[in-house]
Amino acid sequence: MMPNRTERPAAPGRGAPGAGAGPRRGPGGAPASPGGAPAGGGFGKGGRGRGGTAGAFGKGGAGRGKQRKSKRAKRQELEQMSAPSLGGVSVPRGDGNTVVRLRRGASITDFADKIEANPAALVTVLFHLGEMATATQSLDEDTFQVLGTELGYLIQVVSPEDEERELLSSFDIDFDAELEAEGDEQLEARPPVVTVMGHVDHGKTRLLDAIRNTKVVEGEHGGITQHIGAYQIQHEMEDSERAITFIDTPGHEAFTAMRARGASVTDIAVLVVAADDGVMPQTVEALNHAQAANVPIVVAVNKMDKEGANPDKVKGQLTEYGLVPEEYGGDTMFVHVSALKGDGIDELLEAVLLTADAALDMRANPNKDARGIAIEANLDKGRGAVATVLVQSGTLRVGDTIVAGTAHGRVRAMFNENGDVVTTAGPSRPVQVLGLSTVPRAGDTFFVTDDERTARQIAEKRETADRNAALAKRRKRISLEDFDQAVAEGKVDTLNLILKGDVSGAVEALEDSLLKIDVGEGVQLRVIHRGVGAITQNDVNLATVDNAIIIGFNVKPAERVADLAEREGVDMRFYSVIYAAIDDIELALKGMLKPEYEEVQLGTAEVREVFRSSKFGNIAGSIVRSGIIRRNTKARVLREGKVIGEGLTVDSLKRFKDDVTEVRTDFECGIGLGSFNDVKEGDTIETFEMREKPRV
Repeated sequence: MMPNRTERPAAPGRGAPGAGAGPRRGPGGAPASPGGAPAGGGFGKGGRGRGGTAGAFGKGGAGRGKQRKSKRAKRQELEQMSAPSLGGVSVPRGDGNTVVRLRRGASITDFADKIEANPAALVTVLFHLGEMATATQSLDEDTFQVLGTELGYLIQVVSPEDEERELLSSFDIDFDAELEAEGDEQLEARPPVVTVMGHVDHGKTRLLDAIRNTKVVEGEHGGITQHIGAYQIQHEMEDSERAITFIDTPGHEAFTAMRARGASVTDIAVLVVAADDGVMPQTVEALNHAQAANVPIVVAVNKMDKEGANPDKVKGQLTEYGLVPEEYGGDTMFVHVSALKGDGIDELLEAVLLTADAALDMRANPNKDARGIAIEANLDKGRGAVATVLVQSGTLRVGDTIVAGTAHGRVRAMFNENGDVVTTAGPSRPVQVLGLSTVPRAGDTFFVTDDERTARQIAEKRETADRNAALAKRRKRISLEDFDQAVAEGKVDTLNLILKGDVSGAVEALEDSLLKIDVGEGVQLRVIHRGVGAITQNDVNLATVDNAIIIGFNVKPAERVADLAEREGVDMRFYSVIYAAIDDIELALKGMLKPEYEEVQLGTAEVREVFRSSKFGNIAGSIVRSGIIRRNTKARVLREGKVIGEGLTVDSLKRFKDDVTEVRTDFECGIGLGSFNDVKEGDTIETFEMREKPRV
């Protein structure tokens, strides 16, 4: 008789479904249990029961209850057991004194590599601290300080100089090679580098024209210098011919822009002042920029051939700014010149050389690889990237491989200021260089490398570092509130100020009063610039370079200046009462100045209907009447003009069933105020935030 198709033979370890099926024998002859597991195999070897105990406890059992851990899971478990937990994740902690050095624009991944942590864990920790960032996002110094403090590390963001030093050391290049003390037998005299500065139309370019006997003025647009140029001239002095290098700038803006990149180019500044015009606002700006750079100044009193020329007036005015002529007992040389007629040119050159010999050590080692600074650069259609460089030490030769900022290449040709081909350039020699891959920036340093591959790698790493630093949030510079903390941390010891006012008398009175403040031991107050008129971009640039605070007295910033100051992190303060400015500066120096905050209304909403919710409490169905209602902002409830709920927060904000972050005017929404449920139809919900109040 054929068996039914639905009947199957009994599986091992199971009782037969048919009648008369006797008990089966498990391994070792023991009867099978009702569950199908061998009765005697509960703790035996190799039991295969699906639901019995052999799969759970048997040695080598193949039951589902056995779950083996991988080596990675065991290692992660061990790390979690050994590392403290923060915010639900395990992060290795420091002892509070462990220093971690990070480059500008570093990311969480860079920090994680330094402390051998998981970047994802640091992202989670940063999230619990109120900051959201990805593992590869560039972060600013303040964010790293918060994260480091939480984890027990001291964060040090290296300066651009230290970053450059570490970069070059990785290529076995000594960043401080030109700063090392060398033997006197290796040093040779070099020409001084002179920058000509002054007020517009006071004759700067015409003076250089008279010195070089060229026609630079005729080639300029409207008689105003449109580019930066560097030239070298020869001057006969006491039976010897000495060279002087002049840098012709379009003003002190470029001078400060190069200083902002760490370029110390100028040895001496020549301040040009018209004898018939006297000291003008740009004259004062140029003077302050030169003094901030701490370079000697020679004054050229120009236009002595014109009627009404009064050099004594110029000397008296400049005495007020700290430039005292030698005949008045000072140490500043004043030379009377006429650029139009060529009078006094030799005396001016002699004064420059005498000042250089008296105040500076004009020596350098020409017998090594060249190092210097890019003065200007442009892209020429026929010649490619053309850079005007100033050699500061060593000798630059055709065929050398150089790197300048993020540009690199082999020197294919060099030209002097007259367009003549040169093959070598020694210290203080300006030349035009062809062969760079891209156009460097004014103020970028250059040096010679052994091969082109090294130059390319250095340029690429510099470009990456600059890009990361730009992507990071810009670090805020010194402000009045944090000046005392910066002094305590040893970051600064001088409070630099820039004063701008509506009239010169008010500026002078403010400066005199500020300088009389008793600042205490170890702290200095310094006014690096003062002027009349609106706050300009030049003021912000100077404050950026010298980490200064701008004080505006009855003046406001010019167009787009406020955006530039915010972008650069420069602190600007505006006052209309002189005593308020004096009090703030004095309190800042004593570490007592705290920021003032004011309430700024964001929006108002009218309650139309109240919805009851067992989970969220009462929800105010509202329509926005003005402004914007944002989630997590402060709020208050008004009923018939009276405040009935204060110190509230918009905990939830919805549009229909969707959670939203903000709702604008004339749109309906649901507003939840947390535990506050005393809200009725017709009430007004007002949202606001506290913002730092600018001092007036």
